[in-house]
Amino acid sequence: MQNELSIGAKIGQFTIYLLIIGVTLIAFPSNDLTVMMVRCVQALELVILGILILPKIQQVIKFDKFNLMVIGWWICYVVNTFLHPSDVGITPVFTLMNVMIFLLLGTKYWTQDMRSSLKGLIYIFSTLVYINAVLLILYPEGLWEDPNWVDRGNPTRYLFGNQNQTGFVCFLAIATQCIYTFAYKKGYFNLILLTITSLVSVLFLGSMTSAIGIFLMTAYMLCNRLFKYPKGWLIAFAVIYTLTFTFIVWYGNDIEQIKWATAFVEDTLSKDTTFSKRTVIWANAVDWIKESPLVGYGIQNAEWNDDHLEGSGAHNLLVMLLLNGGFVFCLFFLYIVIYAVREALTVHSKATTAAVMSLCVLLVMAFFETYSIIYFFLYLQIIYYSASIPKQIEECEQTVLTSNE
Repeated sequence: MQNELSIGAKIGQFTIYLLIIGVTLIAFPSNDLTVMMVRCVQALELVILGILILPKIQQVIKFDKFNLMVIGWWICYVVNTFLHPSDVGITPVFTLMNVMIFLLLGTKYWTQDMRSSLKGLIYIFSTLVYINAVLLILYPEGLWEDPNWVDRGNPTRYLFGNQNQTGFVCFLAIATQCIYTFAYKKGYFNLILLTITSLVSVLFLGSMTSAIGIFLMTAYMLCNRLFKYPKGWLIAFAVIYTLTFTFIVWYGNDIEQIKWATAFVEDTLSKDTTFSKRTVIWANAVDWIKESPLVGYGIQNAEWNDDHLEGSGAHNLLVMLLLNGGFVFCLFFLYIVIYAVREALTVHSKATTAAVMSLCVLLVMAFFETYSIIYFFLYLQIIYYSASIPKQIEECEQTVLTSNE
């Protein structure tokens, strides 16, 4: 096939993804050895970034609008952090490096061969999910305990951290495999096995947010024909999501007066009507957001969150963005999301619809949890480039027909 990546390019791309995803998703105990390991990886990432960006500089940095917006958002986001009192050190700089590497891999490889790029990500995410399942069987009580987390929540740590982070990785694996399977009609067995393994894992760990996310993904995959024209569904989702955020998170209305909602939360989710104290965290966060509504307080660590919010994190994507970057960065982020979705929907295919609908599931999960924002942008990148899949498939088929003549 004319547009297929070379073996060297596939191996190089896979190795870089494996390196970054392994270091950023796997939870390591904090000691001198792991600190040294992370610093070595970060130094290697700097070299990789230089190798990837050099050709772009020579081409007068030809990025499209999506990539320019993401780069601009992240640079300003990091600068905003350094303009505020913060104890996160230079961690945001390395986060920016990871995002830059993901974007450069996208512009270098995804536009040419999305299939190989998705397969590489699937191999990594799937392997991590299966390794985690084996470790849960061998070490059901957890791999280690975080001494800094005592008295602030459950200190038990698994391969990816706590149970909610485990669910996030499981979601990434299922969603990426779903897009690939719907696009190329391959990988059905792994998709089924991933879904079952992920669901059992998160139920064992007790993450109901993750379990609901996987149930929603499963429901979509089984009933995907109902979403053949997703724009109406997306508008309805946006309206419901906005209203829920406004009345429950921003204005702090509880759900005790709504009987069916109370029954669902207490009986089905086995949680109290504060969503395990999340409404308290949101109320505290909103008070702080009102003090600095435009640009927030920059990226902060768990100690700052514990002191100001009475929790280790915001437990809501939009609240986190408003705290860290105010309405300026939150609205810019939402514009990037809308731009990526609109680009995907310019092409009518099951793959692009799967990518967009999976994002809705991820946003539902992120309504109650805090996840790595690096992978939100990676997933937005997948959505954006999913629009190129049908064209690449058509070009490959045309190449095959031409070669057979």
